[in-house]
Amino acid sequence: MKKYPILSCYPWLDYFYKKIIYQFLNKKNYKAYIFCSLNGLGTSTLIFSLIKWIFCINKKKIYSCSKCKNCILIEKNIHPDLHIIENNKEKISISIELIRNITNIIYKSSYKDDGKIIWFPNASKLNISSSNAILKILEEPINNTWFFIQCKNKNDLSPTIYSRCQFWYIYPPNEKIGILWLKKKIKNYKFFKKESIKTALRICNNAPIYAYKLLNNIIWEKRSILYNILVSSLEEDIMNLLSILNNKNILLYLNWIYLILLDVIKMHLNVDKKFFYNLDQIYFIHKISNLILMDKILLMTKKILFFNNILIKINAINHELVLINLLFSLEKIYKYNK
Repeated sequence: MKKYPILSCYPWLDYFYKKIIYQFLNKKNYKAYIFCSLNGLGTSTLIFSLIKWIFCINKKKIYSCSKCKNCILIEKNIHPDLHIIENNKEKISISIELIRNITNIIYKSSYKDDGKIIWFPNASKLNISSSNAILKILEEPINNTWFFIQCKNKNDLSPTIYSRCQFWYIYPPNEKIGILWLKKKIKNYKFFKKESIKTALRICNNAPIYAYKLLNNIIWEKRSILYNILVSSLEEDIMNLLSILNNKNILLYLNWIYLILLDVIKMHLNVDKKFFYNLDQIYFIHKISNLILMDKILLMTKKILFFNNILIKINAINHELVLINLLFSLEKIYKYNK
């Protein structure tokens, strides 16, 4: 008999769901959980499914019924004992006032004596004060109160919070699973070459949801335009890149340039093409490898990473000036460095 995944929308999450649910069934569950993952893996769906099971009145072993009042309230995101803690859009971090409100919440009676769940969808927004306040709550856990803390990197959290939680790294599925999921998800997948689907997964760190969104976005078509301009700019004038890079997608485009340069390095090293990121852009990889020596490509990738970090870490900065400095640096490397 064929077994179907419980989380049929994102089958790669089934393993994590079952492991955590069996902990609850065996009375070995924790009071606080950290879920660390890349974007595009559906981690929020996993957490919602766990919450629904915890609150479900008519659960059948590892399944929630999806019909009881609690399940319906969770699905509508209006359950009175589910508290999702997010910072105000006008504020950069989660304030200590929000954490103090949690203290008041957890000591009050729950809606149906099923417990309470506090969920932080973006724990990187916790500042030092709010992190310390959370730590005090975790040090004296309350019965039937669970914390779900979500982040992209465990270094976003203080080590003391990390030490008091069960840590779950939600890793991407293998490439075969990702490709199968994309083929089922994309209605017109036959219009995409196999190399394109693989490439989308690889440049999205094997995150299928992110790859799906990319393949269905007009920006996917602009990727080939970007590489075409990159090659012509290397042959003629590097500043021709400025017009296409200087927009809201600047970080994405710089990442794409960085990845194709990594493929150029692989080509110089005679690495098998099946290990490339950009399987659908072999022509441009060849062109760039003929234009620039490997040692200069290495220097160029370092420059891109350096300026990329500047753009990420400094919010109020003139992007155009940063790009101009980057492009001049790249030109200096491949044209003048001996």
